[in-house]
Amino acid sequence: MSTPQEEGALLTVTPYIRNDQSSDSSMLSIKIKVIDQTTQLIVAEKDLDMGYVKAESMAYNSASLEVPEAGKYVVEVQLFEDDRLLEEMGTFVTVKEKPSADQPANIKLTDMNLVITKFVNSDREAVVDVSPGVYNEGGDSRSLNMIVTARVDPYTAYTESDELGILKGSSRVRGNVRFVLQRNDDYTFTVVVEENGREVAISENPAPVKLDEIYKIDVVNTYPLVEEGTPIVEEPTDEPVEEPDEDAMPGFQVLLTLTAILLTAGIVNRGILSSKKQRK
Repeated sequence: MSTPQEEGALLTVTPYIRNDQSSDSSMLSIKIKVIDQTTQLIVAEKDLDMGYVKAESMAYNSASLEVPEAGKYVVEVQLFEDDRLLEEMGTFVTVKEKPSADQPANIKLTDMNLVITKFVNSDREAVVDVSPGVYNEGGDSRSLNMIVTARVDPYTAYTESDELGILKGSSRVRGNVRFVLQRNDDYTFTVVVEENGREVAISENPAPVKLDEIYKIDVVNTYPLVEEGTPIVEEPTDEPVEEPDEDAMPGFQVLLTLTAILLTAGIVNRGILSSKKQRK
């Protein structure tokens, strides 16, 4: 059963942290700021705990921030290790006005909440509620249907669906499906949204979900959804790159994706600010 969300301007930002070192990190954290380009005032900010990132591996987390109105913004992301700044980067975002209701719908998948409600079959299986977020950047939609597939491998997959109904322009909703899944498997979730039977959006989580690493029930775990076929790439920089010393230790890199712009209309234009590393 889908759950309507409150109206408003919401930006979902997903920083990916890659640890290129040969040792595990210390405690990492992220600070995200949304800055109005006209006034240079911070209109929203949020801190994220990233925990420890293992050597030569990647971690990510998502944050949703309210943006007050249409306009031009800068999204800045700073990476800290034990409260020491390691790297910062950002991106420009321009948001247009609310669309009229007679415009075509423009459906976007944003993120996915996953909750284990209970363990069954001697704790070998888990009852899993999956709630992908959907946003309509355009005008009012026709009837929407959501299809969620939890895939273990090319031969093993589980599929459930949820009728979302009509989604008005500039509004959002969360679908909800329930699975009973083996805990010792890793799952890639693919979400498809159909409008009157026609596929209009498809996304998946970029890294498999390991159910055996989720120990608590009734706790919301949020995962980004990336449009299928879209690579997660490092943001370009115009700054010169210094050659590292032979004995230098590789550090951390921030890979930033705006998984969804949940605003009155959506992205008009997006540009990249340079990435600045603080770690030597």
